[in-house]
Amino acid sequence: MRFNEGVFDAHVHTHGGCGVDNYLRNGLDNLTASGLDGMNLLCVRHGKSVCITDAEALLLKALYPGRFTVYSDGTYDIPEFGTTGEDFKNQIKDFIDAGADGLKMGDGELGPGVPLDDPRVDPMFDLIEKTGFPVIYHVGSAVYMPPRRRFQKNKEGILARFLGYDPARDEDLPENAGVHRTREQLEEQRAQIENLLKKHPKARITFPHMYFMSDDLDRLADFLDRHPYVNVDLTPCPEIYYHLSKNPNRSREFFEEYQDRLIFGTDITLEMSPIEGITNIRRFLESDETFFAPQYGFDITGIAPLPPEVLRKIYRENFLRICDPKPFSPKKAAEYCDKLYETVRHFEELSEANKEELLEVARRLRQM
Repeated sequence: MRFNEGVFDAHVHTHGGCGVDNYLRNGLDNLTASGLDGMNLLCVRHGKSVCITDAEALLLKALYPGRFTVYSDGTYDIPEFGTTGEDFKNQIKDFIDAGADGLKMGDGELGPGVPLDDPRVDPMFDLIEKTGFPVIYHVGSAVYMPPRRRFQKNKEGILARFLGYDPARDEDLPENAGVHRTREQLEEQRAQIENLLKKHPKARITFPHMYFMSDDLDRLADFLDRHPYVNVDLTPCPEIYYHLSKNPNRSREFFEEYQDRLIFGTDITLEMSPIEGITNIRRFLESDETFFAPQYGFDITGIAPLPPEVLRKIYRENFLRICDPKPFSPKKAAEYCDKLYETVRHFEELSEANKEELLEVARRLRQM
């Protein structure tokens, strides 16, 4: 690769719950092996069984300043955390006080069938606007998938299941294999987001996966023009690089025109090595070659040459400007862990080992 300056991965999922020392080791090992300057940890909460992730992520941030940032995940449908608009706003206050750098959201987190512009989110987005607290908000999913060639490495593991590979079958994937949402469903969600942004025009929201608009760059350009506080990241879904590769010249023009609004990310988890994802995205951005991307199952054509200043913005400067990493107090982070423990200590779904992890994180933070 020609570009050798530091890269900050703005989109790394983390689940935690594997033991404090294992968690810290995974984070540092993958950061070191990848050659990344830093990782933004998107904390994933899945109900009562996985709800302590941001505590462990905050400890990782405390131990390695400048290398990790933390986007906490709100909890909106568990009564113990509160389900009113004021409850949601208070969660954001807690995240800010604890030293989190932003909020991770996903469609569906408000509950099945609850619209994304539900009035209960207004108080928290009022606070998000007022404080500049940034949000990464996953909205939508692919409504088209290109045909994909079978590749043995893709037939095992989480990524394979997500992409639709069946280990019992030995064949290529047909068009639209792995598509789980209709165009109509996606457009309904986009209409709700338009209403949310109308009410909260200064909310700093990054929509991953190019907002699933890589098939219509003119429409994405219009969306960004109308919402100057909005950004998109380049976390890969197979159809994104399929669409962008169909017209590399137009894609290059878009990347240069919107160079201040695009953010690099891999969409891996902290427990996975990001090397392959980093290599393919950088090869796409930094070469004009056509190459086979094994985790996607088809050929990609790069959009180089992009000027070094454009790459620098995409790889790190845009995210760090938007994120603006927050001052960190281990004492306040420990207090957040204590408060979280009082909420989850009676959850039968959360293992006793995970509850002990939370106490251990708080103890280590207090010792710093």
